Amino acid sequence: MKRSKHSGFTLMEMMIVVAIIAIISAVAYPSFRDSGRRGQRSDARSALLENAQYMERFFTENSAYNLTAGGASPTLPRTVSPANATGGNINYNISLSAVTATSFTLQAVPVNGMAADVCPTLTLNNLGQKSVSGTLSGGMTADSCWER
Repeated sequence: MKRSKHSGFTLMEMMIVVAIIAIISAVAYPSFRDSGRRGQRSDARSALLENAQYMERFFTENSAYNLTAGGASPTLPRTVSPANATGGNINYNISLSAVTATSFTLQAVPVNGMAADVCPTLTLNNLGQKSVSGTLSGGMTADSCWER
């Protein structure tokens, strides 16, 4: 009698492979997601700094941060992050939250996919003071939100 050789994987071997893939995925996916969020947060910070430079140039030309004595605000060059994004692709809405002749405050409010980020609204004022408004989570501080 001839014995036929069966080749293939046993159920136990397949279950071990599935378990290993599940463990690797459980560790890798959150890290990948956080890396993407840090990148989006970085883009919002750069948009705030770009708008702050615009406001300083505006002040140099007009001797005030606002356009008129009535306090109308200038139009910012970047109002969303990433640049030129629309609809569900917008991660941050950027605006002037307070502007007077001698001061301004810019804010980047997380929306859509970034609304659940560990860092809430990022703010930057005319003195270069960087802060956050809202509730921080994940052990983040205002400084770490601006650094990472």
